[in-house]
Amino acid sequence: MNVNLTAATAAIGAVLGVLNFVQGFWQRRVRLKVVPKLTELRGNAFLSSSIDLLPDRFACIEVTNLSAFPVTIAEVGFSLDGEVGRSVIIQEPLNLLPKRLEPRESIDIRATKITGFPRKAKRAYATTQCKHTRYGDSVVLEKHRKMAT
Repeated sequence: MNVNLTAATAAIGAVLGVLNFVQGFWQRRVRLKVVPKLTELRGNAFLSSSIDLLPDRFACIEVTNLSAFPVTIAEVGFSLDGEVGRSVIIQEPLNLLPKRLEPRESIDIRATKITGFPRKAKRAYATTQCKHTRYGDSVVLEKHRKMAT
């Protein structure tokens, strides 16, 4: 009886230790949701869509912090198909980035100087101050890639 109770307690302790390690690992990761969109100005409000192609609209990238801790976003833009370089969104006003995002907070970065996505846009990206880069895609960017080819 004592051996079975000891073995069961040891097995439960081992399983809980592994689960605690996995949970801690996931909580310490930088997790960002990056969604490219097209945006238009209607009156004093912005209308954004990650699904529909809006003609003659400007690119927008929504970045949401899914981490359990604050993250500072330093750069947002598009990776380009077939090239090593990136197309960085320079935000107006210029003091918007870097931006600290609390957990579950989001920000929309809009490229108001150009119309639509860059011609060779592959995926949207967001880079933190600590150089962690996360990528994202959406239906509207996929439609743009199909039209560009």
